[in-house]
Amino acid sequence: MKSFSTLLFTAFLCFSGNAFAQDGSPAPQNSLLPEINPQDIEIRSEFRARFPGLRRQPILGFNPKPRVFQIDPNRMPFMESRDQAVANISITQLDRPEPPKKSVLEIPYRHSAFVKAGFGNYISPEFDGYFFSDLNDQSSITGSVNFQSSGSHLDVPSGFRYLNGDVRYRNELKEDLTLTTDINFTSDFNRMFDLTTPVSPGITAAIPEKNYMGSGAELTLVQTNNSLEGWTATAGGNFYNTELSAETATLNGETKEVTFNAGFSNKWAGQRLYETFSVNADVDVGSYDNSASGAETWIMGTGGFQYRKMINFSLHLNADAGAAYVKDAFSSRIYFTPEITLRWNLRDAITITGRVSGKPGMLTVQEHQQANRFLFGDIGLRHNYTSGAYGEIELQIIEGNRIFGGVSYEIIKDYSYYTRTAETGAGQTYYTYYDLNFGKANVFELFGGITQQLVPEKFWFDGRFYARSPKLDNGNTIPYHEKLGVNGSFSFKPVKELTLNSWAQYVGKRASVSNGEDLSAFLLFNAGAEYRINKKFGVYVKVLNILGQNYELWDGYQERPLQVFGGITLNL
Repeated sequence: MKSFSTLLFTAFLCFSGNAFAQDGSPAPQNSLLPEINPQDIEIRSEFRARFPGLRRQPILGFNPKPRVFQIDPNRMPFMESRDQAVANISITQLDRPEPPKKSVLEIPYRHSAFVKAGFGNYISPEFDGYFFSDLNDQSSITGSVNFQSSGSHLDVPSGFRYLNGDVRYRNELKEDLTLTTDINFTSDFNRMFDLTTPVSPGITAAIPEKNYMGSGAELTLVQTNNSLEGWTATAGGNFYNTELSAETATLNGETKEVTFNAGFSNKWAGQRLYETFSVNADVDVGSYDNSASGAETWIMGTGGFQYRKMINFSLHLNADAGAAYVKDAFSSRIYFTPEITLRWNLRDAITITGRVSGKPGMLTVQEHQQANRFLFGDIGLRHNYTSGAYGEIELQIIEGNRIFGGVSYEIIKDYSYYTRTAETGAGQTYYTYYDLNFGKANVFELFGGITQQLVPEKFWFDGRFYARSPKLDNGNTIPYHEKLGVNGSFSFKPVKELTLNSWAQYVGKRASVSNGEDLSAFLLFNAGAEYRINKKFGVYVKVLNILGQNYELWDGYQERPLQVFGGITLNL
């Protein structure tokens, strides 16, 4: 047993020595094993990245277990026969496929005519008409007519008639050249107010009447290279006649007026982005002949240079510089006519606008007579010069909604205003109709408003208020100018065919010279509805002065009380 243990220990030592000898000595050069380059050794392992508390997608492009695709070297391409291809098609797919739907851009239908005609109490017909026609591919014609009349609503004759219209012909002479011809006419009539008083000798009880007739035409030639370059030339003339007829000779008066105008402007793009330049020149000439002072002539010529620039996509600069020459029956002068306007878009919801300017102006006989229908027939004209500043801030939080407010201040030299003419009879003073006066004035105004479209095409309203201080140079308030006013309107469409609307106006107290007292403030509330029976026919109704206010726009004439209208609408 002892000899067996010795033999086993000796064998173990022999085998261990052999193994250590192989590991410790380098392999002989003639070894049968291949030589291994360490760069050819591929180490395969699995890597997993863990980020405690971070929940994200796996690292892009990293896959710890990539898929291995092998290609069969003995593969054969799949070739499907015609019979096999047809056999796999369902019977429902053997029919010819439907062609794609053709998308055609259609121009919305444009009505060629619109008519609104109705009738109201106090024998008050009204008519509004509009028409449009394409004569050919290059020319079109449009026109409108407005008629309004009313009988007497007072114990004395107090009716009126307003009729005016215009026609426009547009012709494309070339692809970039367009000629437009405008023709207009006016035929108005109104009764004056009663002047008979115990202290007005020589004035009969017959109510005078006043007639207005006028017509005009203008040609406009526009050449357009693109939205930034082109020129415009205009030329036109107008004739107007107004006559006050009364049994009392001292009240009679007539004025005839002829005016001409011509102008040219040219604009072009600058060397830098978002800037444009333009120049303009205009001439207005007028001649009027009245029964009081005879014939007079006035002329106003202006010329200037304009620069437009957008800065940083938020600030818009408009700068104008020019000069004007004005001559009338009372004076002649040369004026400097600057104007600078800045509009700053502060973010997307706020816009701030500021402007300073100075320019002359000339109101025609027609403009004065339309502003106050109780003027005497014979008036004289004088030009004015207005310099002032204007600022406004606009807030538009969401589309379709606008809130704005601002302030303005103007100084007007030879501002025109109206006062009743004072006469003396029986040792006392009485007042007749209105005459034209001139004086230096300054007007400070604070205004604000809102425009809301709560539901698009369904419900919308807008309103505006103003508070101002209209003062003459002597400190008196300008006659018949209110210090406070509010305007508002809203429309509602409960269904597509029905539209409900309402509008209101508040005018504060106004200074009056004739009776030494202010004219009372008034509130006019009006409402209406229009229902469309079909695409062509509809009906409407409206109610004016619902509150039945007794008010006067001009001292001496009481306007109409509550009045109801009804009529039809026609679209062709």
